Amino acid sequence: MMVDNTLVLLGGGVIFLALVSALSFAFRQPPERSSLREIPVFGDLAGKVGRAAEEGTLVHITLGSGSLYGEDAMTSVASLEGLTALADLSAAYDTPPIVTTGDPTLYLLADDWMRRAYARLGNVGSYRPTLVQFVGASPTVYAAQAATYLYEKGVGSNVVLGSFAQEVSLLSDAAARRGIVTVGGSTSWQALSALFPALGTSALVMGEDLFAGGALVTQRREYEAALWGEDILRWAVIAALIVLAALSVLGIGVG
Repeated sequence: MMVDNTLVLLGGGVIFLALVSALSFAFRQPPERSSLREIPVFGDLAGKVGRAAEEGTLVHITLGSGSLYGEDAMTSVASLEGLTALADLSAAYDTPPIVTTGDPTLYLLADDWMRRAYARLGNVGSYRPTLVQFVGASPTVYAAQAATYLYEKGVGSNVVLGSFAQEVSLLSDAAARRGIVTVGGSTSWQALSALFPALGTSALVMGEDLFAGGALVTQRREYEAALWGEDILRWAVIAALIVLAALSVLGIGVG
């Protein structure tokens, strides 16, 4: 049995309009915060800053080697958005984190990100640029060099969030040797396979959940609406795949 191309195009148009309508609704009527995803890593960032302030230790943030003009650009930007609350609280407590990057363009963005956190509190004069550092252009060299900060700088917590591959195991291993609590996340399966044995599920942000960080920690309307719209699109794609699979099983094709 064959389905006429006109009907297929019409069905595709209806689905497209439905998706546009759903996204439009998401931006007009953002969901309640209780209906958003719960990701423990982003929820615990405030606690890490508080403990660092009480113990007189530092939080080490490793953002990976993703550049702002390559395929990992969105991962790097999403990581910074997810850490916005940590930056603001660090500036408020005057316990700024050590931020290490493996790409010059990401370094510039991270430096501006931390500076803005101090500016929001009207205290930009207290910001110390040396707290954000570019430590190596090669991913492996970067991870090895960033790991040395866990031994030398009195770090109490380690946040590994961004674009990584297998080299991230150098950071998680160094933190484990020092007894430093680590949380992390990435969109790369290589990084996740290296982090999962060391962190488990509660301390790990996996895949697309990394892009939910901005909505969860900033509580900004546009971020929450975008996250909800993303969930709508995901379920729409899943539904479409199920329908196409059913049509294939029934022997219905496109002429």
